[in-house]
Amino acid sequence: MSAKEGGVDDPIASALVGGTVYERLRVERYQLFRQSIPVKLAAQGAILAGLALVIPLAMTLPSSTRALFPGGDPLTASPKILLLGAYAGAIELVAAAALCYVGYRRLRGGEIGEAEARHLLNVEDVASMVSLVTGGAAVLAVDAFFLLGHGGADAVAELLAAGGSNPFAGTPVPVTVVGVGLAAASLAVALFVGSYYFSRQLSA
Repeated sequence: MSAKEGGVDDPIASALVGGTVYERLRVERYQLFRQSIPVKLAAQGAILAGLALVIPLAMTLPSSTRALFPGGDPLTASPKILLLGAYAGAIELVAAAALCYVGYRRLRGGEIGEAEARHLLNVEDVASMVSLVTGGAAVLAVDAFFLLGHGGADAVAELLAAGGSNPFAGTPVPVTVVGVGLAAASLAVALFVGSYYFSRQLSA
């Protein structure tokens, strides 16, 4: 059976029959995230855009919640929940660099042997898992705490009564809401651009 039957392209058959070693191994192996590199970069950009939402979420907090932040100013404060946000941003940055490396190696030309292809696929799998699962969960947690803050001091008090600690308490690490939000927004734009670039180049 041909890779193109009845005028309909079969990308899996094409990869197995006429694709590169990398493409053949990618089709054959199990992957939790089988999306292409451009799609994964776009998904990372969306996650970082979600992290950038901390700025408008912080700006619209009620006054009772704002008082829980050091100095009473959520935008310039360094709440400990933002440590998780900075961690998520670092994860996405490292993972994006790894995915871009894989995409660059595929575009660079030259034969990719089986050993190198397996290495590139391992890098892609780890980067995808860490960024889309761990990083995504961390961003959801950060946004969830800020959304909780929109319930006012009473909502936060219920969290404290349940045994939690104040997520908006200060930390000596200089990680501000504005700093994390702007960095996340900038990186999100870069990843969307990278996604567009690789989608054009890898399909060429």
